[in-house]
Amino acid sequence: MNDALYKRSMFFMDLPYEKVRLLNTTADGYLYQMIRDEEADIIINIDEDAFVYDLERLNSLLEYVVENGYVNCGMPDGGMVDIRKFNPLVTNPFFNILNVREIRKKFSEDVIANYPLHQDAYMDQYPKNILKGEYKFINNEPYCHFFVWLSQEFKTLYLNADTHPDGESTILYNHKQEPFLIHTWYSRFFNTDRFHTRRINAVVMECGKLSHRFYKPSVIEQFNSFVKLNYHETIKVLVKVKKKLINKN
Repeated sequence: MNDALYKRSMFFMDLPYEKVRLLNTTADGYLYQMIRDEEADIIINIDEDAFVYDLERLNSLLEYVVENGYVNCGMPDGGMVDIRKFNPLVTNPFFNILNVREIRKKFSEDVIANYPLHQDAYMDQYPKNILKGEYKFINNEPYCHFFVWLSQEFKTLYLNADTHPDGESTILYNHKQEPFLIHTWYSRFFNTDRFHTRRINAVVMECGKLSHRFYKPSVIEQFNSFVKLNYHETIKVLVKVKKKLINKN
């Protein structure tokens, strides 16, 4: 988890709902943790490296999902952007709207763990009408069973997406084909890799321009970022030097 990215992401999520940060969980465990939280009926699940720049479009999507009986919405994990070429029945959990009140009615970890990942009958459910790239019906992530189960037992709204001009990030659209979010991926490299740090900061700045709300890091935050980035780059150089010395010997 990255505190600096979390601050930036939540800065743009200026909604009148309680925000809960889930830490030290597995790729699927945090989803089950959200479902068990009976204080919530509807949950917006968003990664710390995803930035919403149009709250009106997000709210419009939220209302559409609830009013039309969907229990999940998100981007297919294959066939949509080049960075993800996996199972299109699965929605990548960088962003979801989940109706956990409805999900609880059938929820069973044992059933989900043993749910078949692919059957011919599933072909009627996957979003072939919006797919535009490569995909494979494979189990490549711990959360695949959960989202395949959701796709067959409930209604899923699959959202369109495009690759951002930076060549890495993903632009996500709502049900009206209106862009409202940019997901940068590679959060683990923020403040450790200069290329991805600059790229992610550029997206944060872009979202500020689009939303007319600019995130301004404190002096301490800027200093910590500088120290972390240069520390990791120094370590990389030392490792390279050590390898060269070993090779010479």
